[in-house]
Amino acid sequence: MNETIIYVFTLALFELYESSWQRGSTFGAIINNIYARYKRSVFYLILSHPAFIFCLYLGVAYDLTNFWFLSILFLKFLDISYKLVLAKKIEEHRLAEVLPIPLDMPIQPWMMYLNVILYPLFLYLAFVT
Repeated sequence: MNETIIYVFTLALFELYESSWQRGSTFGAIINNIYARYKRSVFYLILSHPAFIFCLYLGVAYDLTNFWFLSILFLKFLDISYKLVLAKKIEEHRLAEVLPIPLDMPIQPWMMYLNVILYPLFLYLAFVT
């Protein structure tokens, strides 16, 4: 049980890091932060998601295959994939094809930190069920 709490806390720290570099007051600011990482390197953007890599490690090390853990992997994979698609569309000047909302839409600060609650909770449930 102590290991579980350590892993949940570690995942929460990784999620805080991810939220911190993506933070913005508008949706456009968030997209710009993502694109800035993508411009440096696609690998830099992927490595900027240590929570995903950590979860992959935990899944292999503890043979986690339940609904909660697979939900984490699925959502994280969709998140990273969509960010890569957004960055590619920005380069092609075709962002409107994949982004149906205006870039000046305000983002509430608490919205950036939902992942810090959601993913660690899912990980805890993955270990206890």
